[in-house]
Amino acid sequence: MRRSKILEQTVYLANADGTVTPDEQGAIDGVRKLVAAVAALKTSDAGSAAGLGNAPPSYWLDLRGYDPPAMATSLKVPMLILQGERDYQVTMEDFARWKDALAGRRDVTFRSYPALNHLFIAGKGKSLPADYETPSHVAEEAVNDIAAWIKR
Repeated sequence: MRRSKILEQTVYLANADGTVTPDEQGAIDGVRKLVAAVAALKTSDAGSAAGLGNAPPSYWLDLRGYDPPAMATSLKVPMLILQGERDYQVTMEDFARWKDALAGRRDVTFRSYPALNHLFIAGKGKSLPADYETPSHVAEEAVNDIAAWIKR
């Protein structure tokens, strides 16, 4: 079974300060139950009105079957794949999956940035949701790489 990004992120955030509180553990346990319920869904559940995690079963079934790096292998267009190394939502492990899936493609460019988070904003230490509340700009190095790639 593929990894559960929602569970990974919940665990990451709960552990970010080094201590998992009872409320955080409850959130982790709740997400584990959601992940198990999604894994147990059958195609016949798609039309059900019963929601899971505030979304209908059809949403989870569609998401469960979606593998972006695998889908990208069928695209016959140049691609630029950028990754913030401080991103806890799309991680370096995910970036490695993209690189593996598209290995050998001369029309695919990969760049990662050690100081950038999910929004390509620079920071230090662990990336946290509070980072997104601080007004800032996309890092110049990412903008320059995008512009250079487009000009090619």
